[in-house]
Amino acid sequence: MAGVLTMVLTPCLASFASSPSDAADAPPVPSVESPKTDAEPGKGASKASKYDVEQIGRRGIGHGFNLYSVKRERELGQNLAASFDRNTKLISDPLVNDYINRLALKIVGNSDAEVPFTIKVIDSGDIPRAYGLPGGFLYIDSALIIAADGEAELAGVIAHEIAHVAARHATRALSRKNLWHVAGSVAFLTGPAGVAFEDAGSIAGPLSVKKFIRESEYEADLLGIEYAYAAGYDPQALLDALEKLHVIEVRRNATLAKIPGYHLASRMPFHSKFARMFSNYPLTEERIQRIQSEISTFLPKRKDYVLDTDEFQEVKSSLLASHAPVLHRHSGDEDRKGPVLRRSPEYSSEIRALPDLEMIPGGREGSNTFVAECR
Repeated sequence: MAGVLTMVLTPCLASFASSPSDAADAPPVPSVESPKTDAEPGKGASKASKYDVEQIGRRGIGHGFNLYSVKRERELGQNLAASFDRNTKLISDPLVNDYINRLALKIVGNSDAEVPFTIKVIDSGDIPRAYGLPGGFLYIDSALIIAADGEAELAGVIAHEIAHVAARHATRALSRKNLWHVAGSVAFLTGPAGVAFEDAGSIAGPLSVKKFIRESEYEADLLGIEYAYAAGYDPQALLDALEKLHVIEVRRNATLAKIPGYHLASRMPFHSKFARMFSNYPLTEERIQRIQSEISTFLPKRKDYVLDTDEFQEVKSSLLASHAPVLHRHSGDEDRKGPVLRRSPEYSSEIRALPDLEMIPGGREGSNTFVAECR
């Protein structure tokens, strides 16, 4: 069965990876990594060399098993970005856009990214998020700028999203998903043994993709603190952002715990292991622990870090002012729209005493409390 699959899959994948639309844009063939090797970099010296902060831009981050060429990845990102632009409100304030573009491009210049970036700011309300789309399209929510306590914290989150783009995590995950789909289709044609392989692959395939996505999140954390560090920012600031996310998760879990039957599911044998296996993202608490260890392992000590700037506080204040409610006062214009309060001619603003009221003792016996009684 393995021999048949190898013979059939090899030409299929070769033709799929080098389609006519990508032939003209095909980059030099990178070294192909297996999903396990790609998702779990070697320990010790091999990992230290792969993530050597002094070699940023020359480490081959993002190379490996990928069925998408750089051109196809860019086209995918353009389509997603077009959908974002149609369904979201963009910030048009030149002060905000100019600042965020300079900040993001500063981090891009200290990263492993090999594509140009397009950066936009979304008027997002109360959700502090950022989106790094394939091909170099970066969206920053205005709520993220407002929620950040300083420029270093904002830079850490942006660096994390730039790391996803630089490492090409999205298309590499899609490549693994597509590979399992092709393997399952071919296995169906190879008889009963192939059907058994397809049934096993229907579980193992998605789990391997989920595992790769979780490992990609860990890698983006490591690359993010390296990019922020290389740009001069305190890498600890990303931990502050994750601590805020952890607080949100704790509150959410407390709400879920009130659902009937929730505790019963959590008490099942190996519940935590199964939950992690089927999860797309790692626990924030685990991410925090890993980053703390990686900061001391991969980043040389430095005396000075950028924590905050006056420009960041100016931009944050501008966004806060734009989100503040506006009080419209009565102007005397009868043609204006909206509710109008009118008073009757008998209304008088003078405070009048209420007639026929007599103060009598009230409350507990012996107290000095009085109440008014109508006569």
